[in-house]
Amino acid sequence: MEPRRPWILICSALVMTLGLACAKLADSAWQSVVRFTPHESVQGELPAPPALTERLLFVLLDGVRLDASQDMETLRALAARGASGSLRVGVPSLSNPGRATLATGAWPEGHGVTNNGSFRPPTVESVISLAAKHGLPRTVFGSYFWSKAFGEFLGPDARRFDKELGDVGGAAPLIAWQQETCAEMVPFFAQRQRGLLIAGITASDEAGHDFGGESDVYREVVAASDRCLGDLVAALDDSSTTFVVTSDHGHIDRRGSGGHGGVEPEVMQVPLVLAGRGIRSSSGWKGLQVDVAPTLCALLGLPPPANSEGRAWVEALDLSASEEQTWNEIESKQQERLEARTPDRILIAANERNQRLPLALAAALLLLAAAGAPLYICRDRRTRFLTAIVVWYAVYAVLFRLFGLGYSLSDVVKEEYLNGFFARDMAAAVLALAAAALVLGELRRRAPFLALSLAALVSLQVVWVYAQSGLFAGELLPDIPAAFSAYLDLLAILALGLAGPVLSAGDALGRRWAP
Repeated sequence: MEPRRPWILICSALVMTLGLACAKLADSAWQSVVRFTPHESVQGELPAPPALTERLLFVLLDGVRLDASQDMETLRALAARGASGSLRVGVPSLSNPGRATLATGAWPEGHGVTNNGSFRPPTVESVISLAAKHGLPRTVFGSYFWSKAFGEFLGPDARRFDKELGDVGGAAPLIAWQQETCAEMVPFFAQRQRGLLIAGITASDEAGHDFGGESDVYREVVAASDRCLGDLVAALDDSSTTFVVTSDHGHIDRRGSGGHGGVEPEVMQVPLVLAGRGIRSSSGWKGLQVDVAPTLCALLGLPPPANSEGRAWVEALDLSASEEQTWNEIESKQQERLEARTPDRILIAANERNQRLPLALAAALLLLAAAGAPLYICRDRRTRFLTAIVVWYAVYAVLFRLFGLGYSLSDVVKEEYLNGFFARDMAAAVLALAAAALVLGELRRRAPFLALSLAALVSLQVVWVYAQSGLFAGELLPDIPAAFSAYLDLLAILALGLAGPVLSAGDALGRRWAP
């Protein structure tokens, strides 16, 4: 049975509408995450403990993963004379959300920095705002993030740099850039005799993105970062200085490039080393990224940030029994206030899931009908139709990998590659549709029906994610890895919605103008 023209037009309209609706849905879902507003900041004064150090240098080794840090000679030497362990970073494992977590002690859901490119300054307390409040000098030599996120609390002489270097062909340009930056950074900090100093050593992140976390170039640049750390330690090491060194995330290694943002073990695990004044020897413990801010506060004689979800590593701090008790009492009070003001995440998640289920069920039934209707209309070629669906999934899966795609934020490699990443996803969907349509034959009459079935089937995958973990940020952030996977599916649906009618129209025009 040949589909009649009205059915072809109706199907074309339906699949295009579904595709455009999915594009709108994808944009709205992303914007809800970008514009996420955390719960209001916890208020209330807490007493300040005695300071353990006069000058604290907090060094952020951008993009240095845990296994790479084990080859850093300066870092190993610091660990040998102080305390060391590993941290699990937050999700998404991006630089700016991680830096905000290190400063505030809150996860992204608590401080509101959910991405690198578009974010508002955190409204919750941080070690930087607390240092300003208690009259401690604050100095930063690092990326634009610090001035954008905490600029009102920084000293007037904070330095900002960006590591945009363009395409680099090897380790040499990155190492040279890091050496130049370090040569300016060391005397800048050496002039500061007290307070909180924040240093960014960032070339290793660029190497990770361009060459991957297991590449020789990455290891060479990490070694250069370690030499910069060594220069800082040599210039500042005295009886009144404490060093705290960590990373914001690691890097994957995938086809000669890296990336982060996902939940891969090599991205989620980073080093932490403390040495100098106020530190006692300890090693081997494991912590969370949210634990850094309260630890910095304990060293500087500041109360923990009001919204901190972490705990200071008192095992690593040179505290007397009475000092440790004092800190524990302060921290316990802070945690009690936070728990009293923090909504029950488990209950909220369960309520939101229950609210989504009726809509998800209704959408699933409609999509099943949309997927099955073309099988009825084209029932004379049902076997070939089903074969074409299988071909689309197979070809799309192959192209998805060949085009360097993946269902993790880490697979994007760099934020500036995001639009190209999405474009390749849509191209894979269109090319797979073309292959499947060739199997089905008679593009003019059947391409829209095939596109509608496929778009409806892929939409069912999105509905499943929506039902399980949500796509939109409400009181809570959605499951970021699952939401990113659904985002790619939504873009594939958009491609199908546009390509199906185009293939049909193109085939019709070709037949009309054929000799």
